[in-house]
Amino acid sequence: MDITERFKLHNLIVLRTIGKGTYGNVYLCEKQNKKSLAVVKDIELNTKLQNHNKEIANEIKILATMNHPNIIKFYNCYYEEKHVMICMEYATKGNLAEYMFERCPNLIKQTEILFYFSQVLLGVRYIHNLDIIHRDLKAENILLTGTHGVIVKIGDFGISKMLASAKKTSTVIGTPYYLAPELCEGKPYDTKSDVWALGCLLYEMCTHKRAFDSESLVGLVKVITSGNVHPIDMTVYDRGLQDLVDSMLSVIPEKRPTIKELLGRPILLPTVYTVYLDAGNDELLYSKFCKCF
Repeated sequence: MDITERFKLHNLIVLRTIGKGTYGNVYLCEKQNKKSLAVVKDIELNTKLQNHNKEIANEIKILATMNHPNIIKFYNCYYEEKHVMICMEYATKGNLAEYMFERCPNLIKQTEILFYFSQVLLGVRYIHNLDIIHRDLKAENILLTGTHGVIVKIGDFGISKMLASAKKTSTVIGTPYYLAPELCEGKPYDTKSDVWALGCLLYEMCTHKRAFDSESLVGLVKVITSGNVHPIDMTVYDRGLQDLVDSMLSVIPEKRPTIKELLGRPILLPTVYTVYLDAGNDELLYSKFCKCF
C-alpha cells in the first residue's frame, strides 16, 4: 500500500513532503474530517537502528503530555505493521532558522528577539517543570505560527528524555553546535544543558552566526569547552542582552541561571509579563503585542 492510501485510512490527504529524518519522512497533510492542516511524522519501524521502538514510544509519551501555548500540539498517533504516524500541529510560518537566514537579511530588532525568546523560555520552563530535557533546542526546532501575529512553539521532542528524580543522565546526544561543555566531556548533565543551548540560540538571534563553530568535531569541542564567544554588537543591542548570553554560556553548569531566573531578568521581565498574561488566551492577544514592533 502506498503512502497516499495509507494516509487516507486515517482521513489524511498528503499535500507535500516537508522534511526527511532518520526514521522516515515528515508530511504536510489535510485532515479530511476537519478540513484543517497537520504535520505527520511517518516513522518506519523496519530500520536497522537499535531501540527505535523505545525512542518512538518515548516521543509519543512526551508529546501526549504537553499542553502549553508555546509547545507544538500533539493530535494523534496511528500504529501500523511497519509504520507509526505521529500527527501534530502545523506551524504556518516555518521555523526560526528560516526566518533569520532567509526572510530577515538584517539583524533582528531587540524587541522582536525578546518577544520570541520570552516565548521559548516559557515553553522550556513548562517542559522542565515536567522533568523533561529537550536536548535539541536549536533554531530549526523553534517553530513560528499564528494568523494575526507570531506565536513561537517548541517542536521536535524526538530525543527528549524524561528525568529520573534527582538523577542526571550522561548520554551524548543533540546537535553538535549547541552541545554544552559537560556533554562534550561525557559528564552527567541535567536541564542546564538546555540553558546552554538557549544561550547559543540567543547569540545566533543577535548575530546570525553560530556561537561556536569549527571545521572539525575536535575543533568544535575545543571552542565549546573554552566558552569564549565574540561579543554581540553593543551599538545595536543593550548590555543586558550580552549579560544574558554570558550567563547562559558559562562552562560551569551550576553557574548558569535556571529558566525561572532568566524569566526574572530586568531586560526580559516586561516582555515576559506581557506574553505570560496572553499565554492562556488565543493568538489575537499575542497579535496586540506584535503590533508594537
